[in-house]
Amino acid sequence: MLLFGLVHSTLSKANTKENSYRYTHYQMEASAPGKVLILGGYLIVQAPNVGISIGVSARFTTRVVTSTPSAEGTTELTVLSPQFGKTFVFECHADETEVRVTQKEGPPSPFLYYAALYGIAAARSAGATLSHNVSLELLADNDFYSQRNYLESKNMPVNTANLRQLPKHLPLVGDVSKTGLGSSAAMTTSVVACIYAFFARQHTDKEFIHRIAQVAHSVAQGKIGSGFDVFTAVYGTCAYRRFPAEKVETMLKGVEAPQRVAVAQLTACVDMREAWVENVPFHLPRGIKLVLGDVHQGGSSTPGMVAKIMAWQKANASTPDNLWSKLRENNESYIEALRALIKQAEEQPEAHTAAVEALSAVRHLPDAAPQDAAARLVVAAAQCAALSRTYLRELGVAAGVKVEPEELQGGCSTTRPRCRACSPSAARAPAATTPSLRSCWETPTATRSRRFGRATRG
Repeated sequence: MLLFGLVHSTLSKANTKENSYRYTHYQMEASAPGKVLILGGYLIVQAPNVGISIGVSARFTTRVVTSTPSAEGTTELTVLSPQFGKTFVFECHADETEVRVTQKEGPPSPFLYYAALYGIAAARSAGATLSHNVSLELLADNDFYSQRNYLESKNMPVNTANLRQLPKHLPLVGDVSKTGLGSSAAMTTSVVACIYAFFARQHTDKEFIHRIAQVAHSVAQGKIGSGFDVFTAVYGTCAYRRFPAEKVETMLKGVEAPQRVAVAQLTACVDMREAWVENVPFHLPRGIKLVLGDVHQGGSSTPGMVAKIMAWQKANASTPDNLWSKLRENNESYIEALRALIKQAEEQPEAHTAAVEALSAVRHLPDAAPQDAAARLVVAAAQCAALSRTYLRELGVAAGVKVEPEELQGGCSTTRPRCRACSPSAARAPAATTPSLRSCWETPTATRSRRFGRATRG
């Protein structure tokens, strides 16, 4: 979930009122986790379909490095990205009604630009004044990007052991691929949170940050997505149903690529008196772990795939018992199976642990023959996962989209456990992944696999 922290602060009493303080020196840090969607791929774009999003230990961190006084109503916001070797400079102006931001230096970065614009506008809505020039440092945990190039540049074998030994926040080498952990959402959320907390200098409500970050992320994309990645960046692992898109639509109307925002319009958009979406915390059942493989430069374009599948869904919505409906119903069953496992692990820990241990050597869990009630729950969850995967693959074929490319099918299907010693991990997998009872899988593509971050419990 979203974390805040004071890197350093010196507080002094501003007056005699209790708990009233003035910040004489203040540095803020905010970090947000990445995500892995293990259930609900594509369907999650439509409410009230449900998805399970796992928050991982990989985080984007934004922190205030320096701040110096500026003319009131103006701020020069400098963002340093040492990993990319780039500097971004934004000139921000605020009056009684609106905030304007102009980028002065650095390559175009819509997510960074709109995080700055809406983060400052959010602070203004809380009564903050712009009176400091601020330098921010933006740091991404290594897991957001493939580290294959770095390892090869050091003549190091590409394996899990070497990845675990890498220093934090490594500079990126060559043409680097993202690993699909939601870097843009995590970055947007951390920047919005840091800017808001610095200028507003008050207790920060996470739901307020969630709404501002959803607006910034949507405007940067030029469309309203499912929002689960931003939601996970704020709340961590969750059972997610899409926020009401109409709440953000008002901010996307009118000027394309806006450079200013009316504070009153943003305040009305994120009105905290109106409900958006319930936070339903979730966590993986004890003994069930996820593993991801780094496919390096073999990833796909999510927006294009979603567009094709949604077009297919629209064209086939009236067909009874279609793949979309089957997948939705099975996803709900999958969640209930996982919740049954969570309950079993909490109420019958010994039976649950014994079942997990007994099934650990099974090559393909959905085909296992459970010996008792505890094991039956584990197998039932695996069968739900496998069926969702089947429906997703068939949906991709029907829509002409490679949801599960043939190159990955063998690796996804062969799940022979190979190690008991490694720590829990979360990883990039198909939208519906058969649970493994080990944190490592040995697959035909094992030489390209890697450990990402631990799954967090929200």
